[in-house]
Amino acid sequence: SIQNLCSVPFTPVEFHYDHNRAQFYVEDATTASALKQVSRKITDRDNYKVVIVINSSAPPQSLQNELKPEEIEQLKLCMSKRFDGSQKALDLKSLRLDPDLVAQSIDVVLNQRSSMGVVLRIIEENIPELQSLNLACNRLFRLDDLAELPLKAPALKVLDLSRNELKSERELDKVKGLKLEELWLDGNPLCDSFRDQSSYIRSVRA
Repeated sequence: SIQNLCSVPFTPVEFHYDHNRAQFYVEDATTASALKQVSRKITDRDNYKVVIVINSSAPPQSLQNELKPEEIEQLKLCMSKRFDGSQKALDLKSLRLDPDLVAQSIDVVLNQRSSMGVVLRIIEENIPELQSLNLACNRLFRLDDLAELPLKAPALKVLDLSRNELKSERELDKVKGLKLEELWLDGNPLCDSFRDQSSYIRSVRA
């Protein structure tokens, strides 16, 4: 693997696939230079040499915009209003546009690790019995940050990820620990890659 060959230990940040390209951030230029030395030294499943391209950039958004304690309290209030106790359902659709949060200039962006981490912690501490979670329309492009959802909400049966920006069915591997009865994905780019409904269903169930 790249991590075995790289001369500098590193932890990839915001690892995700964009079509056939794997993309991630590393902390500094030294690590990036060490990664570049690994280019063409490993092969993929089809025996093609893997080319590593590095570019300098600002820190990813997930490492910025940490919510302050008072903002987390407001987020808790917002989530409690969106929770239906009779259905054990939490509706976080378009959360960033919630009027209560917008009025207080609290920016909760669920495609950033910091925000999603806070939301999952609130679920774990307050509504671990959650059975239905709506995350539609939150511009999610990867599901790494939902990997702990099976531990935070083990009773979850319905997950709505519709109208996000998920491009690869590989992202679904990250939530396979959930015992879902319903998974909604309509309106994501990954849906366009299937020939018909049956191939789509086979891939999702795999």
